[in-house]
Amino acid sequence: MRTLTKQSTLSLAIALAFSTNSFANNNEIEEVTVVAKPTSYANSVIEQSMIEQQSSVSSVLAVIDNLPGISINEGDAFGGDDWSTTITMRGFSIDGNQQQLGMTVDGIPNGGSNYGGGAKANRYLDSENLATVEVGQGTSDIASASLEALGGTFNFVSKDPSLEKSTTFAYTNGDHNASRYYFKHETGSIFDNTQAYVSYSQTDTSRWIGDGSNGGKDNQHAELKFVSNFDALTLTGRLSYDDVSETNYNSVSLEQFAQTPDWDQLTWNWTGTPHFDQMFAEGWGTLRENTLGYLKFEYAISPSSLLTVSPYYHKNSGRGDWIPPYLTSPVDENGNPTTEGGSNAGSYGFVDSDGKPLAPNEGCTQSLSWPWESGPGLNPACYSADATPVMSYRHTHYDKNRLGLTANYQLTLGMHDIEAGIWYEQSERDESRDWHKVIDARVYHHFDSTPYWTQYKNTFDTDTFKWYLQDSMALGDFTLNMGAKQYLVELQKYDHFNDISSDKVDSDSDVLFSAGVLYQLNSSTELFASYSENFAAIKDGVLERDSSTLTDIEPETAENIDFGVRYNADRLSLTATAYSIEFENRITFIAPGSDTSGIDYTIGTNGSYINVGGIESQGFELSASYMLTNEWNIYTSYTNNSSEYASDDPSSYANGEIIDGAGPSFRAGDDVIDAPSDMFVLSTDYYSGDFRFGISAKYTGERLGAWTDEQTRTRNEVDGYTVIDFNAGYYAEVNAGAFKSIDIAFAVTNLTDKQYLAGGTGNGSTYFIGAPRTAALTFTANF
Repeated sequence: MRTLTKQSTLSLAIALAFSTNSFANNNEIEEVTVVAKPTSYANSVIEQSMIEQQSSVSSVLAVIDNLPGISINEGDAFGGDDWSTTITMRGFSIDGNQQQLGMTVDGIPNGGSNYGGGAKANRYLDSENLATVEVGQGTSDIASASLEALGGTFNFVSKDPSLEKSTTFAYTNGDHNASRYYFKHETGSIFDNTQAYVSYSQTDTSRWIGDGSNGGKDNQHAELKFVSNFDALTLTGRLSYDDVSETNYNSVSLEQFAQTPDWDQLTWNWTGTPHFDQMFAEGWGTLRENTLGYLKFEYAISPSSLLTVSPYYHKNSGRGDWIPPYLTSPVDENGNPTTEGGSNAGSYGFVDSDGKPLAPNEGCTQSLSWPWESGPGLNPACYSADATPVMSYRHTHYDKNRLGLTANYQLTLGMHDIEAGIWYEQSERDESRDWHKVIDARVYHHFDSTPYWTQYKNTFDTDTFKWYLQDSMALGDFTLNMGAKQYLVELQKYDHFNDISSDKVDSDSDVLFSAGVLYQLNSSTELFASYSENFAAIKDGVLERDSSTLTDIEPETAENIDFGVRYNADRLSLTATAYSIEFENRITFIAPGSDTSGIDYTIGTNGSYINVGGIESQGFELSASYMLTNEWNIYTSYTNNSSEYASDDPSSYANGEIIDGAGPSFRAGDDVIDAPSDMFVLSTDYYSGDFRFGISAKYTGERLGAWTDEQTRTRNEVDGYTVIDFNAGYYAEVNAGAFKSIDIAFAVTNLTDKQYLAGGTGNGSTYFIGAPRTAALTFTANF
């Protein structure tokens, strides 16, 4: 069996606490609640009640929303749309434009959280198989494997197999046509040294906006995990598969929300007019398949040393859809028609009976005003009655293969706990975009499977190597740790159409240092302080943009300082942290024509990435859990964060003056877009015999958006909001025939049906509408 250090013993205790049945005997809450690991940086783990607050249909991302410093926003009521999912922590974000927070599953890197080729934890893990989530706010565990961990990390930990043989079946039914089937079989102990389980789920929902052809989510998910013990060796293996089709939500402006707070401007009735039907919900789609497998070898070399090696493989594939209201005219560099590469020489929205493009009637200036100005070229009133409307179905294809390995060695030598390790990964990502002709735009969006234009096709190779070394020294009541790490990242792009490979681009970090001290004031109280240097590599997407000058782009970096106190005694557990962060070299994408109305469907690989300065953040986080009785618990968390830009936006200002033609943007000292200054959570959970219930409320403060006037520096403002969730359940051991136990769980999110704007798109101009009151009921039977 493996030998455990003090730190790994605590980690195991946390995992075991959450790996058991969801409900203790007689449904009494355990008196000891783990709020955080005893480390020198701020961190949190979820409580079991945070899992119970969510329906099993919901994404596993939702369970961390009540932790301090964190805001999870999902446009879909059940988290069924990756496009509209945003995560913020301490002013850092994961959204459509930014990936500044690291994410791992059982310590295995997720491959990035971006929409185009990335995958968040919800693609790898069903909620029933979640043991806990370990969050490092600001500073991550030095061994964490991520190229995006500027502002901290999330490690989603899967349950270990049970020692007891059992079979579980669960069915969920809920609002918005939600239905879910879940099956899990635990083998118990087999071969005298192995436990394993296999699970499968099928989830279907509809978009909460509209009805009929309004789209939704269709998701199949499977997991397998085993643990085998061989004397000094423990072998763990896990395989997950996820196949999902999601219809997206659209972001809206503040004005649109004020006018129609329950509509995201997407439609569900086909009109036959392409300018309107480009907003048809089912044409906005995300299709993804993710397979992730790993083996983890934990070998106790001696009673004081442990070696862990984890090889892994990940395959991601899929596509993103849009339905532009026109056909394009692609040409090569000589102006000749082409079907591969080149550029668009013009677009047209109507053809004659022979399929030839038509121009609008001379003198016609009429324009359709929704969803944006069409101009005469897309207005049917500017063509003869026998003109035929045309449109495209645009697919962006994603394919990614990652092969990697993490290795960690822990050694205790007297007062020293030494940890060293590496992370190595080879990643190959393909991205291409093709345009298909809609067969008859008057009827529906059915399209020709053979594309009429493949706009681009590129392959990106990324090689990553990380090394790290840390020494934790026990000096009486003090624990001092010092560490160093470095990332060596190499990128290269291959353009299939031009048969050109780019030069290899190094995105290496400096040697990054970290240090911390933990002081055990008494048996219940500890003080901690830490400093760390964090890093995010240049993403391969930068190589897509021909106009990006790579020699002028620097990797993003952040320096984090934490000061805090933890208290854990009797019935109260409490953590308080003050922090300061300096974020430098933030990378932003500048799209050509980004100041125009409507979507530029042909943007392709135009545009550029630039460094736009830094962000300075300071804040305070508090979390507390108090046991009123053995049956009644209260949890609260509070976050105050102030994030400001450290310099002017270089794409809008030069030498302190606005550039001709540029719009207003951020200046040094301005508050960061979409960063709420205050968040407050209060929740309570009560257990009585076989019955349980809980209620949770979260307040998210006002957020500032984009600048609307340069002279007055006026900005968009998004109102604060409070969302209340409720859950109740009944668990009973029946031991009748084949049944061992049953459980009924009822969960309601947004109990008061609050209308609010949730996550933003990163530009401060548009936001996704928060989901309305949503209820789901789950029946679970154990055999």
